[in-house]
Amino acid sequence: MQHVVKDFIPQGGKHCITNSLKQIFSYYGYPLSEEMMFGLASGLSFLYLNQSSSPMVNGRIKVFEFEKKLADRLNISIQCKAGSDYKKISQLSKDMIDQNKPVLIYVDMPYLSYLGLNKNSHFGGHAVVLFGYDDALEQFWISDRDNHDYPVTTPLGEIAEDYHLVRYQEMEQARSSAHRPFPAKNKYLSFDFQGYRPIDREIVAEAIAETCDTMLNPPAKLSGVNGILKFSAEILKWEKFSLDKLKLSGTTNYFQISKDGGTGGGIFRKMYGDFLIEAAVILDDKKTALSGKQFLAVAKQWDKIAEDLWQLSLSGNVSLLPKISKEILDIYQQERDLYQHLQRDFV
Repeated sequence: MQHVVKDFIPQGGKHCITNSLKQIFSYYGYPLSEEMMFGLASGLSFLYLNQSSSPMVNGRIKVFEFEKKLADRLNISIQCKAGSDYKKISQLSKDMIDQNKPVLIYVDMPYLSYLGLNKNSHFGGHAVVLFGYDDALEQFWISDRDNHDYPVTTPLGEIAEDYHLVRYQEMEQARSSAHRPFPAKNKYLSFDFQGYRPIDREIVAEAIAETCDTMLNPPAKLSGVNGILKFSAEILKWEKFSLDKLKLSGTTNYFQISKDGGTGGGIFRKMYGDFLIEAAVILDDKKTALSGKQFLAVAKQWDKIAEDLWQLSLSGNVSLLPKISKEILDIYQQERDLYQHLQRDFV
């Protein structure tokens, strides 16, 4: 048996889940930009995790929390489903493809050979779209972030394919992986667009207000603007790390901030700035567009930090740490002021 979803058009994009959702939404006739999806889900966040192998920052809300918020705002259903029996899950995916339904699935990245990742670089929250299969060749068709007009940097170099053919064995490993963080465990999403609510001023204002509140009033010192301040202080302690851990910390956090890691640039701040600029048209509010431009400027500062972290990963030079710490502190002050300013307009 072989089938490829009729009229499905693979697209490249900035961030794995927003790009995958963008393709599903477009296929069913509800096109939205990645930036609009990101903003409507109140996706912007910050978290500093002091893990034993390497500290790690993150700039967006949790996997699945993101999808639920987006669905609630648009009054649609996005359900996360899973099962312990991979063969049943795989056959279910093929059945959906036979019905011309593309399937948004989660995979553990190092098992996809085209990404060329270290075998221990586990992340099972990576979203891709499954849209074809061939039993004779034992291959699946999947759309990832790269595309002919959207190259993506990997450890093996640049990739820019409209789709990837993935062997059945690879797909089983990638989908059924239980490795943390965010174990894939055969998860996939189902969609029901009945009741879709067109985007209006109320939805946009609500989403912006929630982002400001969660960033300014986080539940812990490791998150929100508090987390950025914590990052500024904690990075000075990295000088005590072994050389290997120091270099790994540089690499890990470079990819958590840079567009190469799927953030859209500036640890998602560029995507959020572009969302505000797009939202300003719906709100008919020039001040929101100005705030968007200020986020774009902050994103560039985050990208400079990412470059310093890359240099740290290459050299292990601890003299870079005070400079990075000061730059993060400057960003903390700027972001705090930005959220406070936005909050006054949308609360």
